[in-house]
Formats: sequence, structure tokens, C-alpha cells
Amino acid sequence: MASDNELVGKFLSGDRTAFDELVIRHQKQVYSIAYRMVRRAETAEEIAQETFIRAFRSLRSFRQKASLNTWLYRITMNLCCDELKRRPNEVELDPETPGANTADYPPEKMAEEERKEWLERQIDALPFKQKSAVVLRIFQGMSFREIGHAIGCSTGSAKVNYRHALLKLKDARANLYEEL
Repeated sequence: MASDNELVGKFLSGDRTAFDELVIRHQKQVYSIAYRMVRRAETAEEIAQETFIRAFRSLRSFRQKASLNTWLYRITMNLCCDELKRRPNEVELDPETPGANTADYPPEKMAEEERKEWLERQIDALPFKQKSAVVLRIFQGMSFREIGHAIGCSTGSAKVNYRHALLKLKDARANLYEEL
């Protein structure tokens, strides 16, 4: 199986099927990131499609300093940021996601799905770069260096954003207990 860099080289040499292979290889990850950021299936699909359109148009400018997937994630994150700016103060779950009132009892007593939903709501409420760091680190397993490339900051800033996010999540959990 050809590496991403080999496929990029083939594409740049005129082999259009090489780009199709890159899309197949990365589409699930790109969609997953977009969905975790915008929380709407249809919007995540649009962002994933736009990510690959932009990648197709600008692949010649890809400098291969970072991996292709990190470059794709950066495009995805920029599109997610733009989408979330268009709808500020709106945290909306996908209509197909079951809702539950989780404010009445602590996460330990919630059913697994309710705990996941509670955590997702807390992550959704984080500032963009903190949310990005959590999504890319926990759900995509990216290193802080890769996260920095994907969200346009230094490795140190990626670590700081991740740490601040974890502290806010911990505080949200503590606040829930205090309310009880």
C-alpha cells in the first residue's frame, strides 16, 4: 500500500485516482473530527466534503512539513471554526441524539449514554481551541505537536489549551456535585 506522500506525488504527477485513495483513506477521520466539533451530521458531511475540495485545489502547496492527515485536520478545524462562528452561543446536539436531563444527578449514577451526553455538552461549551485540543487528543490520539499544527498554534499552546480544557471539565463535574 502506498504512503500518503507517495499518493500525493502520484496525484501531482497527474494520477487523479491517487487523490481518490487519499479521500477514502482519510474521510472517516475528517468526518469524525467535524462531527465532534459541530455536532450536526449534515454540517459535518458538508465540512468533510469542503475539506477535500480545498485539499484538491491546494495540494500543490502542501509542503509535507507535517503529515497529510495533520494538514487535512487543519483544513477541517478551520472550517469548523468558521461554522461555529456563524452560530455563536448555540450548542446544539444532532436531532437524532437522544436528550436527557442530566442536571439532577451526578455522572456516576447516570446511564452510560447519559454520561457520554453530559460530557459531550461540557466539551461543546469549551472555547474553540480548548475543545479542539480535547477532540484531537482524546478522540483522534494526536500528539501535541500534531494538534498545534492542526489548530495553528505551538506545541506548548496546544498543551496549555488541553490542560485548561481538562481543568474546566473537572470544575464542571465539581460544580454539578455542589449543586446537588
